Amino acid sequence: MRAPMRPSHSRSSDGRAAMPGLCLLLGIFLFAVTSPPAAAAGPSLSILTPANDQVVGNGTPVIVSFAVANFVLVQPGRVGQVGTPTEGHVDLYVDGVYSRLLTRVEPVSLPLESGPHTIRLQLVQDNGTPLNPDVSASVRVVATHGPAAGTPTIAIVSPKPGPTISHDLYFAIEVTNFTLVDATGQPNAPNEGHIQLLLNGVLHQEPRAYDLGFIVDMPDGNSTVIARLVNNDNTPLNPDASASVTVRILGAADPTTSEQVTAGVTLILAVILLVLLLRRRKAAGRFAPPNVEP
Repeated sequence: MRAPMRPSHSRSSDGRAAMPGLCLLLGIFLFAVTSPPAAAAGPSLSILTPANDQVVGNGTPVIVSFAVANFVLVQPGRVGQVGTPTEGHVDLYVDGVYSRLLTRVEPVSLPLESGPHTIRLQLVQDNGTPLNPDVSASVRVVATHGPAAGTPTIAIVSPKPGPTISHDLYFAIEVTNFTLVDATGQPNAPNEGHIQLLLNGVLHQEPRAYDLGFIVDMPDGNSTVIARLVNNDNTPLNPDASASVTVRILGAADPTTSEQVTAGVTLILAVILLVLLLRRRKAAGRFAPPNVEP
């Protein structure tokens, strides 16, 4: 028996079906050959901690953590060192002023004064030249001797309201969520400052940190003393934190009246003494013996 013949139109249809696949492969090949190579990622730098605008409390140092990618940190100044755009070190600046050189990706401790500060890190080559384009990162923080959070309060512990015979009074004051510092003109910082004492609405004194307030020669009658927490620049807190106490000074007798009474008594005694002397002289003259003539 003769084998059945394959129709010729079957071969032509298979060839047409294979053409799109060949064209697709050819297009992918041409795209791969003609496309430029992908550019390598450049150096990068990021600050991990602290967060931007973070308040660092209780006078503790600021811990700065950072990350570097596609850049090798090396110690500058090595013998035979050849600089490249992908190696160098990190320069650290605080408030625009150079602070130190970093050659390791490890946390850095920065003691800072109270107030706002800007911390900036920059990648530089071995000779200190900044990269082109510049690679840097910055963060803003606020340092304070006070707690990082909480609402400040103040209370007058002593004296208690009411009458007193003393014109000189000590004032014991208690504060919470606030750290007292001596007023020396440093920048404002959260939950940090000093106390003002106002006598009858007029500023009287600013006690040193954690000293007792002491007001002398208080006037007779009722007086109100206000203890107020203020910032380092003497501005009141927001919201206001203050406390008050009203005392009544019981004054002594008027010294002028006492002097007048004393002078009057002295004059009366002098008159009485003079009368007694005159009477004694008259009595002595009455009983004296008569003169005898020779």
